[in-house]
Amino acid sequence: MASKVMRTALHAAVAAALMAAPMAVAPSADAASLANDYKHVSWSVEGGAPGRINTIGQSRDGYLWLGGVEGLFRFDGVTFEKIESEQPKPARLVVAEVLGARSGDVWVGLARGAGVAVYRQGRLIDARMPNPSREVTGLAEGPDGAIWVARGGRGDHTLARWRNGRWDEIGAETGLPSDRVWHIHVSRDGTLWVVLDKTVVFKRPGAARFEATNEPVTSRASIGETPDGAIWVSDTTSTRPLRPSALPGSSQAFSQLGEVGGARILFDRRGQLWGTTWTDGVFNVARMTQPGADTFTARDGLTSDQTHAVFEDREGNIWVGTELGVDMLRPAAVAVEPNIPQNSARGYRLAAREDGTVFVSDSKTLYAIPARGSARIVMQAPSLPAALCAGSGDSLWMPLNQEVFRLSPNGVSVFRRPSEAYSYGCAEDREGRLWIPALEKGLNMLAEGRWSHWPVAAGGAPPGNAVRDAQGRAVVLYRGDPKQPPMPFLAVHRGRVGIGEIEGVMAGRTAVFASSARGLARLSADRVQKLGAEAYPWLGSINGLAQTAAGDTWTIGDAGIVRMRTADLDNAFAHPGAPLPHRVFDFRDGLNSYPQKVPGAQVVEGGDGRIWFLTRRNVLAIDPARLTTNPTPPPVAIRSLTAAGRKLRDPTGTVVLPAGTKALAIGYAAGSLSVPSRVRFRFQLEGLNETWIDADAQRAAFFNDLGPGHYRFRVTAANEDGVWNTEGSALSITIPPTLLETWWFRLLAAAAVGLALWMLYSLRLRRVARNIRERLEERTAERERIARELHDTLLQGVQGLILRFQAAAERVPERHPARAAIEAALERAEAVLVEGRDRVRDLRSPDGRRLDAILQELVEQQPFAPAVDVAVGSLGLPRELAPRVVDETVRIVGEALFNTARHAQAGQVRVLVAYHASGLRVVVRDDGRGFDADTPPRSEQEGHYGLAGMRERARRMGATLALESQPGAGASVTLNVPASVAYALRPRDWLRRIFGESGSARA
Repeated sequence: MASKVMRTALHAAVAAALMAAPMAVAPSADAASLANDYKHVSWSVEGGAPGRINTIGQSRDGYLWLGGVEGLFRFDGVTFEKIESEQPKPARLVVAEVLGARSGDVWVGLARGAGVAVYRQGRLIDARMPNPSREVTGLAEGPDGAIWVARGGRGDHTLARWRNGRWDEIGAETGLPSDRVWHIHVSRDGTLWVVLDKTVVFKRPGAARFEATNEPVTSRASIGETPDGAIWVSDTTSTRPLRPSALPGSSQAFSQLGEVGGARILFDRRGQLWGTTWTDGVFNVARMTQPGADTFTARDGLTSDQTHAVFEDREGNIWVGTELGVDMLRPAAVAVEPNIPQNSARGYRLAAREDGTVFVSDSKTLYAIPARGSARIVMQAPSLPAALCAGSGDSLWMPLNQEVFRLSPNGVSVFRRPSEAYSYGCAEDREGRLWIPALEKGLNMLAEGRWSHWPVAAGGAPPGNAVRDAQGRAVVLYRGDPKQPPMPFLAVHRGRVGIGEIEGVMAGRTAVFASSARGLARLSADRVQKLGAEAYPWLGSINGLAQTAAGDTWTIGDAGIVRMRTADLDNAFAHPGAPLPHRVFDFRDGLNSYPQKVPGAQVVEGGDGRIWFLTRRNVLAIDPARLTTNPTPPPVAIRSLTAAGRKLRDPTGTVVLPAGTKALAIGYAAGSLSVPSRVRFRFQLEGLNETWIDADAQRAAFFNDLGPGHYRFRVTAANEDGVWNTEGSALSITIPPTLLETWWFRLLAAAAVGLALWMLYSLRLRRVARNIRERLEERTAERERIARELHDTLLQGVQGLILRFQAAAERVPERHPARAAIEAALERAEAVLVEGRDRVRDLRSPDGRRLDAILQELVEQQPFAPAVDVAVGSLGLPRELAPRVVDETVRIVGEALFNTARHAQAGQVRVLVAYHASGLRVVVRDDGRGFDADTPPRSEQEGHYGLAGMRERARRMGATLALESQPGAGASVTLNVPASVAYALRPRDWLRRIFGESGSARA
């Protein structure tokens, strides 16, 4: 009885809480802690960041500048680069203030009496401020570009001004009190504000003197300016608006959390107030009308509670300089719900009611999140809430271990569960039936207070999740083939979907989706469409999905949280491979854990448009209305050029590298500090290639095997939202040629190579000529031997025979018939002897006469009739011929003339000797009766082989012989001998013959 009374009381309390849930007023989202509203990134001294930071600024090229006890550093979001002075013996730089001027210069205020330095074009130089003070306590730039310097530690002339290339010292003559200066600020209207030891003074634009505010301050106070131009002051007592008699202000003041010391304040572009403290981290006031301030300390992850500098960059990020590093805070796209404890031991369950109220349960507590509100406790569940799912009529189903609660603003219904039931998700269909998968326990259904049960079929897979589709049907996910007959629900399993092991089943606005590591499938009207993870990697292993009325599809999975336009997703399903624009929200955006791998909804939309997500650690939300994109193209800077062992910082214009440089490295940076890892670069080196190279997040380009010439390096970048700086940055590079790479040296080298080749050719010619001479000498010696043998044997013998026959002939009577025959034979023998002697003479000493002269003599020896007109002529510059060529040519021409004299019956015969550069040509032409050139002459048919012998002689000496003739049209014989065979002289001899013995021929 007592148990029933307690349960009845619990049901009444739950009903009351649910009735109040839609109207619950939760704390404002602006009151959430900085840790929940901002994405925090830190760089500590352990990670290479500088420590003991006093000041932060930003230059026109986007670099963040950090100054402190350890010196001056610039930061591109990835690398800290220490900047050293170029003085011969630079003292240790202790930086107190830093200012990025509109001109691009960076002004650096130093401590220890070092004055002011300026970083310009890659060099840190002394600005030579007169009478430097112990410490620079402030830097500010006026509308006219003048640089104001607060010289702390002095009692007079505490301000200095750099304008138009000269320094001015400002003192009491301008109405400036003789007191120490702790801070200066130039407001948007051009007013110069000066914080002194005990008060604040100001000088209006164009005014010659300072005016008093009569605002008392404590030592080391600072001032800030709101977006609407109001001036605030912060000291050890409070942070408050300044109230000079002529300036408006607010009456709101915020007491300090601790002693401020030398703290600074800042109003960001959203109007929020930020301030640093010496002992309590950084504080923030989101609304000037709300009491108190939020804090962010070392307990929240700040590198140190000792904070000294706060700065807002051009992208709206808040930077805090501390004793142990630097921190960045930027509005987080993904926010943590602070009122729901993190790290639930049994995970979280999520559902959204029709009225837009979002419900979340952890191990034992149910929370309601109304529109525009934060989570509040609805009830403490008596046991583990195993699942949550929305029902009809603004109801909510919550299965527990032994019961199922149906909660609605009108009351609570409790249904006792069957003993074998277990909840692994739930879904209510359009008939009001509640479906509860229970793995090995099968599938349970509750309808009108009665339970139905479908056990797991023999050999079938168990049910693992359930959702309601757009038509109101229950869709049950099975971990394989259920092997069940048709049921009053839609069964989904991997065999039906065809994407492998299914990790989640999710309901969209018009279809049901199933996901796996291989991609996403859409099921509608018994049709399955798939998108593979190979083409769309962010669609793999999705655990939750929700499609909003605004036309967006939100998912959570291994890739993080992804936002897509639903129309684009539908187009991709209709046309696989089509572009699918998307935005990923990951750990860089505030996501701080991985998605749950449990059944049930993991993503829902609340009534105020916020999208809620479950992770292993937290309950998260994204408000699409507060999402912004960074519209600012990042400035791009070329930070270094390294070549030949030398590194140039911030090179500009044209850089001339040492001659012979083959490799160089160019470092570059982009002034986008929000998410540096998402910054993308493209570069090209004109003169080497004309195409752009996508470098992604790489911040250096390397080139090898460069030759002499002129190059132009160009680089562009895009910020984290894909906004490109189309102009980018450029650097001209010149590499002079080395001595070996100059054109004249190459010309000389080519000439030297040509000369060497000519010398090698000449040596080769000499060797060939020597070999030829040796063979000729051997041939001449052989000819002389043959001549001697012929003379001493054959000719002498013939001579003796002639003498004997002559003696015998004299004994024969003159009138005897034999006497005439013997004398005729003796005459013929003497002719043969003469011819033999001529041959022997030719063998012993080759004829040195010109070929045409030899041929003229040869013509006279032929048996031409007296009426035949025979002539020999020459063409071209006569050249000395090789002896062998002379011999063979004379034999060939002689045979041709002999045949012409015997058979041609010609009236005219011409012999032409032509000396050409390509070789020697000899032509014998007649106007005789001719013959068919394709039919062998009768002489050859009768056993005479003169023509064949002529061809053999020509072929043996490397020449060609051509015969042309037609019956009745005469005949011609042409002998062509190549120059390399015909001419005995070398090319240089021909040059001498052509040009004479002058210097030009010798050259």
